Amino acid sequence: MATGAMRPIVVVTGALAPYTHVLYEHLAERLAGRDGRALHVLSCTPRESARQWVMPPPRLYRHAVLPGLRWHRSSIRNLYVNPAVVPRLAALHPAAVVLNDFSPTMLLAAGAARLRRIPTLIRTDGVPETDPGERSAPHRWLRRAIVAGASAGIGPSGGSGAVLARYGLPARNFVLSPLFPAWTPPAPPRPDTERPYDLLFCGMLNEEVKGARFFTDVVLGCCARGRRLSVRVAGDGPLRGEMEARFAQAGISAHFDGFLGQEALPEVYASARLFLFPSRGDVWGIVVQEALQSGTPVLASPHSGAARGLLETYDCGEVRPMSVADWVEAALRLLDDEGRRRDLRRAAERALPHFTVEAAVAGYLDALEPLLAERT
Repeated sequence: MATGAMRPIVVVTGALAPYTHVLYEHLAERLAGRDGRALHVLSCTPRESARQWVMPPPRLYRHAVLPGLRWHRSSIRNLYVNPAVVPRLAALHPAAVVLNDFSPTMLLAAGAARLRRIPTLIRTDGVPETDPGERSAPHRWLRRAIVAGASAGIGPSGGSGAVLARYGLPARNFVLSPLFPAWTPPAPPRPDTERPYDLLFCGMLNEEVKGARFFTDVVLGCCARGRRLSVRVAGDGPLRGEMEARFAQAGISAHFDGFLGQEALPEVYASARLFLFPSRGDVWGIVVQEALQSGTPVLASPHSGAARGLLETYDCGEVRPMSVADWVEAALRLLDDEGRRRDLRRAAERALPHFTVEAAVAGYLDALEPLLAERT
């Protein structure tokens, strides 16, 4: 780094995602405007094995993929060990390092930063319900070791703050930075009369997190009540074949898109009258916001950050326990109650301005400002 230049901010993350790319572009712009400071993002892997996102090249931030060991244990679990993060941080000599969640690579980065007296911040989407540290001693140790030296914590919900507090972060040092969709609808929401599908599922087709089999059970339950609903499923995963076979056997009209890029999502969300989100353990669930901004009411389980921090907090969606019979009843009632769907859309319009990229960047800057004021 050139003598006299402002020391950069470095983010260490697992892999870029569409919304984090947008976040880092806006954060880089604000940092440059503040004092000419650069933003560097170091990824542990080019792309997670279960993700098929095609990411545009960064314009305003600088991105590098660290060499190292990558173990994609399942569609939802990844382990990264990237020792190269240590010399990379030494070369960049940042003013602060933001560690994105927990992995051996984040522990290496935290240790390297502490040796050089570089402040660290820890960011997590996690909530107590999905925190593996509650059940696993190695996970607990890793989290305590990383959180112990952090100057501040960043997360999208109070649940994230509770996770960090569990491992030693003072509550006063936690800053909210909401999650947000990476795209906005190109047009106002379609009226229901122009939506060809009754129910929509969007996400990875697994049961352990996304509840895809539960979704199938709900659709079949509606069918058993005499309602053969039209169904759209956007996404791919290990349960696709099973879902297709069960729908076909029941004579249900179901359209499977497979994995879709971000550019296709506005049409998908605007094509259904009701979005079902039967999560069994999402730390947040950006798909909920994508549905709401498309004018599509949401029926969700309580097992996600979005259900608690958005749908329940702002009364802009319906949250039901994971009971097939309850969901069948709730889905049919919502499909038949145009007034209720209209009320949920209006509530969503009031809620979504709290979940924007501007609000997310403001959270990062609030956490970073005390450190930047002291460091050039």
